[in-house]
Amino acid sequence: MSHGPSEEQTEPIDSGTAREQVPDDGPSPYVPAGKSVAELTIKAVVIGLALNVVMLTANMYLGMRSGMTISASIPAAVISMGVFYGLRQVGVGGTILENNIVQTMTSAGEALAAGVIFTIAGITYLDQPIDIAGTASVGILGGLLGVLFMIPMRRYLIVDKHEELPYPEGTACADVLEAGNRGEEGVKLISVGFLVSFLYMWLANGMAAFKTTIQTAFSAGETEGFAIGGDFTPALVGVGYIIGPRIAGYVFGGGLIAWMMLIPLLVTGGFVPESAADASLMTQADDVWDNYIRYVGAGSMIVGGFYAIVSMRGTILDALRTAAAELGGSDASGSGTEKRTQRDLPMKVVVIGAVLIALALVAVPQVQVGLLGGFIAVIAAFLFVAVSAYLVGVVGSSSNPVSGMAVATVLIAALLMKSTGVTDPVVVLVTASVVAIAAAVAGDTSQDLKTGYLLGATPRNQQIAQVIGISLSALFAGWVLYFFHEAYGIGGETIPAPQAGMMALLSEGVLTGTAQWGMILIGAVFAFVLILMNVPVLPFAVGIYLPITLATPIFLGGLLRGAIDKYVARKDDEDGTLEEHTTYRGRIIAAGLITGEAIMGIVIGALYITGTGASDGAPFPIGLDGGTQTVLGIVAVVALVGIFTVSVLRNMPDTNAT
Repeated sequence: MSHGPSEEQTEPIDSGTAREQVPDDGPSPYVPAGKSVAELTIKAVVIGLALNVVMLTANMYLGMRSGMTISASIPAAVISMGVFYGLRQVGVGGTILENNIVQTMTSAGEALAAGVIFTIAGITYLDQPIDIAGTASVGILGGLLGVLFMIPMRRYLIVDKHEELPYPEGTACADVLEAGNRGEEGVKLISVGFLVSFLYMWLANGMAAFKTTIQTAFSAGETEGFAIGGDFTPALVGVGYIIGPRIAGYVFGGGLIAWMMLIPLLVTGGFVPESAADASLMTQADDVWDNYIRYVGAGSMIVGGFYAIVSMRGTILDALRTAAAELGGSDASGSGTEKRTQRDLPMKVVVIGAVLIALALVAVPQVQVGLLGGFIAVIAAFLFVAVSAYLVGVVGSSSNPVSGMAVATVLIAALLMKSTGVTDPVVVLVTASVVAIAAAVAGDTSQDLKTGYLLGATPRNQQIAQVIGISLSALFAGWVLYFFHEAYGIGGETIPAPQAGMMALLSEGVLTGTAQWGMILIGAVFAFVLILMNVPVLPFAVGIYLPITLATPIFLGGLLRGAIDKYVARKDDEDGTLEEHTTYRGRIIAAGLITGEAIMGIVIGALYITGTGASDGAPFPIGLDGGTQTVLGIVAVVALVGIFTVSVLRNMPDTNAT
């Protein structure tokens, strides 16, 4: 299976300490396009498959327990580097591109897990049993759609939009792999961020020494329900630092519109759900967001998604023309002369594969979505694959609102199916499952392709690795879901699976006529206004849809990046030495922050699964009261920012030296 040379690369490739910009062709890759390096090898696939199952299981549990999954790419890259380091000691070794294949395959499990637990798990709320074969079928079909539909968009999103779409986890993962391959300096920087983040999250989530989430709700005059706060974790701050102040500001702006404008209007106007009428102001704001504002965000994302497709129409038409030419027997792409780093799976594979999947959605008994459901699933998957691939380029995989895209699909599918007499919400839910899995996988695939683009990987090899990883994940997903349901009961106290419950409720709501169509229309109008103003729609829509507690720390990281850049610009000389120095250090340390939190997420998940420590909350709480935890949380955030800033600015070269 090897696509590289017979001798494996065990020494770092000399490409300089930072990527140099090449006019009209983006950054020069770490591994030059003309160099052949071992990549899709048997050992890389075996390691990737083993880690794939581990991350699938951990993320399915964590996602159903907390409502969020962790990005697997960077932890997989770090673990893979350790495995290959051990193999190197016995004379086997491995290359940086093999490491990249391992993280590509591993993250496929995490991506598929998100789609499954946000949608398929919802059938338990509808008093239906877990269908292991059906889960595998939906997982494979939806996952393959995500990979295939991403292929014709790769050039536009990953290459042409390189400067506009940073893909924070993908960039951070490339930095991690490069740092490990370059030697001591990069490893030290990664270690700083990793250790700080690892310790920070252990104290917060392992021992409950302080709260990472600091939020408050207040009134101003006769207006009630203003809410602000943040879940100040190292990974979110690191993501904000990587994407920069402009994009982070758009996301935060959407959050402010939701939590400082729309929610206060609804709370003051008496739109608080009855279940929260006598609760605290913060609880009222949360319930209003959950019952109303998320639909506003979903409406904005629907319009923003269509607009993204329109913006990419040239790329899509070119891809279709290429596919038609290939199917006709000619080589319109010129694949025989393409650089290795530009080779995708053939477009005829994309077209034929999509057609076969569409037929399978209708014909496979375990899926049972029918002709209309299959049509909706394929069209919606194409739309939200583009949306997801764009969004993760802006805000990262950790903040990718897959559940929001599933909400939009549920609304569309249920509305159309209701008009044809469909009354079973399970059919709607399974249709949305295909789309949610495709969107989650596309987001992960685009991050991995960004990593590969920066490293100089072959896109075709990564796409093949994704297909292998998705297939294995899907086969295991049903068994894992069945196990957790039998052990804990999905929807119970241990694994409440909040998104799955919402999807089930929404599927029934649309079919029974209780959905929030007015809020969806408000979101759609808001998105249309942003388009007229030439303002990026999707970052704002994400900010509206996500809790303010996610937007705020991302904005903090963006502000930190802007402040450091301005400080360095005042001290820098004309050749940009200081800027290059701090940019490199900042990205590597931010990658370490993301890595440390992700690894700690796996550790905490393992403790939960094995029953180690307390059954509720932190495994090993030290017994501090809530007020003390909040104060220490503020101190921890300040310390995190301080340590990060000092680490980035440390050892700055003297520009006055001669």
